[in-house]
Amino acid sequence: MRCVLKRNGYEAQIDTLGAELVSLKKDNHEIMWCADPQYWGNASLVLFPFIGRNYEDTYTIQGRSYRMGIHGFALTNEFAILKQEKESLLLSLKENEKTLENYPFRFELRIAYVLGDDGLSVSFEVINDSDETLPFSLGFHPGFRLEKPLEQYHIFFPEMEDPQEIGIVTRCMLNGKNTKLNFPDKCIHLNKDLFKESARIYSGMGSTAVLKNGCDELFTIRYDGFENIALWQTLDSDADFICIEGWNGLPGRYECIEDIYNAPERKVVEPKHSRIYKVRIRIS
Repeated sequence: MRCVLKRNGYEAQIDTLGAELVSLKKDNHEIMWCADPQYWGNASLVLFPFIGRNYEDTYTIQGRSYRMGIHGFALTNEFAILKQEKESLLLSLKENEKTLENYPFRFELRIAYVLGDDGLSVSFEVINDSDETLPFSLGFHPGFRLEKPLEQYHIFFPEMEDPQEIGIVTRCMLNGKNTKLNFPDKCIHLNKDLFKESARIYSGMGSTAVLKNGCDELFTIRYDGFENIALWQTLDSDADFICIEGWNGLPGRYECIEDIYNAPERKVVEPKHSRIYKVRIRIS
């Protein structure tokens, strides 16, 4: 089901399947990727309760093995509408019989989309109503359309400090080869060579990313509470979009089947508590 929000020249469309943001316009100008299946058949994804892959799509809890596909299951589940108004939408995903088979935890993931005068806010609340610690990772994976060749764009990170690239293999697992970086202008200049082999994952970038074409700012995305930024487009292709993603948590390690509580940067929510993360997108 598609839900439409409108306010002050902005319009957002959200699909309840996967809580996917499929359109975001300002004054009728679309910034989201068109979900062309030739390259990537989505416009954005919510990554939960895993980010990336586990080795052999397997992880363990107290020695017992479970299966999980890339980026978890939120993207393939229908979210319930808790509340919808002209300018806002509150969605919820809870455990169900199928999720419990391979993620044996009771949880609720609430996602609120709210249009304001200056853009779209998205909040993610991970709720643990059970009596045991809830382990998870959470990511937001939006794709933004590019009207000009990739090489004409760069991404400015005004809060960048001690940046580092987190090494991964092509199938989105950690390879343990992290690299310290130096960006004197606090910018990543986009080009096709960046995406020949894998996505690029960075730490130390700060919370704010500004997509720019020359001196022109196109939009700003802010990831409050997210620790890492990932950049991706369909590998070694002429796709005309760029994903600028916020990640809390990391993929599993290549050739290592992880215990869920010991996996790299795994987050947890204590019993009867919740954790909230926020994203803001402002079109210039």
